[in-house]
Amino acid sequence: MGAVKIPGYTLKKKLGQGGMAAVFLAIQESFQREVALKVMFPGIAKEPGFAERFLGEARTVAKLVHPHIIVVHDVGRANDLHYFAMEYHTGGDLTHRIRQADVTPHEALVITRQMADALAFAHDRQIIHRDIKPDNVLFRAHDGSAILTDFGIAKNMGVDPQLTQLGTTVGTPKYMSPEQARGQPLDGRADIYSLGVMLFEMLTGHPPFMAEDAVSLGIKHCQDAIPRLPGELARYQELIDRMMAKDTAQRLAGGRAVMVEIDALIKPGQRQPMIPASTATTRVVPVASSAGSSAATAATVVTSVLPAGAGKPAAGKPAKGGKPEPFFSTEEITSGGFFSKRYDMKAAFSCEDYDEFRQQLGLLQEELRQWLEKRGKKAKGLHVAVQAHPWIHGRVREVLNRGRSENTPFGAALNQAEVTLHLYDDQDPTGTTIALSAADGKPLPAPATAG
Repeated sequence: MGAVKIPGYTLKKKLGQGGMAAVFLAIQESFQREVALKVMFPGIAKEPGFAERFLGEARTVAKLVHPHIIVVHDVGRANDLHYFAMEYHTGGDLTHRIRQADVTPHEALVITRQMADALAFAHDRQIIHRDIKPDNVLFRAHDGSAILTDFGIAKNMGVDPQLTQLGTTVGTPKYMSPEQARGQPLDGRADIYSLGVMLFEMLTGHPPFMAEDAVSLGIKHCQDAIPRLPGELARYQELIDRMMAKDTAQRLAGGRAVMVEIDALIKPGQRQPMIPASTATTRVVPVASSAGSSAATAATVVTSVLPAGAGKPAAGKPAKGGKPEPFFSTEEITSGGFFSKRYDMKAAFSCEDYDEFRQQLGLLQEELRQWLEKRGKKAKGLHVAVQAHPWIHGRVREVLNRGRSENTPFGAALNQAEVTLHLYDDQDPTGTTIALSAADGKPLPAPATAG
């Protein structure tokens, strides 16, 4: 484009470009704020209807004032260049996050819900986007919330109900609904299909359908069965199926319906308060595992230098017969800045016998499943405190120590986080702490042996 000059703006650098326009980081001089300045290519502007379409995008977005839709600050023409200025965000886009495997299942649901909210707002105003894809989802740096952008091919259903001439298509083939691929009349359900494709990609790291050319890809969207989600992700299959139904009559009707389905899947846990973290020092003594562990799972005992009873969760309430009621609690601790955030979980429970231990472990597995889905790779530490009868200390240690080889949430935690186990009882309230995995889930080295 050569030297681009727009009165009132100081251009800093090019952020990217598409088929019609380039986007620059610029300073809006009147407010001294950074903006994303979208400038139409001069050659494109000479084509009939393209300038009107470009300015129509700005006017469309300007009418959609919503927390999850990009904000337009200014629109105009200068030096034969059509432009509009949008809010500028430094939180990156969804494409980058998917490529970096930086989207947990919980985050995928939250992002999808935010986009569904934006689409519900747009559809209420007769606007369909027609190009829902990860490239068009940005993030605010301060809170990570998602923003829908690029309404370049959006259409007003009230002005033009047909939206496209029969047999023509617009959009990105990888995310295109069957009716969109066929060039048929569209409504808001086309956006819901594309949002479902995007959700599938966030969950798995790849789109549901791939092909070497657009025609073959369109045929897959029209005819191929929706792929099945693997393992733990299978719990989201029904939502994917309802968002990506080939028949629009079977598809979720709109953004609000998607939000209702996601709300049913996201169940925020009510966690009981935990004990405050101890400030006492510790000394580490390598020892052999009592369960005869291999080198990869050898335990390390940390002898706590704590006053008696320190760091111990409150005991359960006495019940009839003198046996205290079992307790179970979890607490999450957050540390670090926005780009280096770390999440740690503290869990505590009691058990009198092995059966009770298995029941409490089942509760812990469910808590860990939800926590790992929500925090993903940023879940860095897990400390489990177990008040157990001395007779089952060895069994508790054995079961938890071998978890790395099991396909369970606790096994997943062992393979990615620093995990410690604190065992104690009424007679020995100080107890011992066993390190089950080191930082980043690395197996602990085998303890040194004499001779």
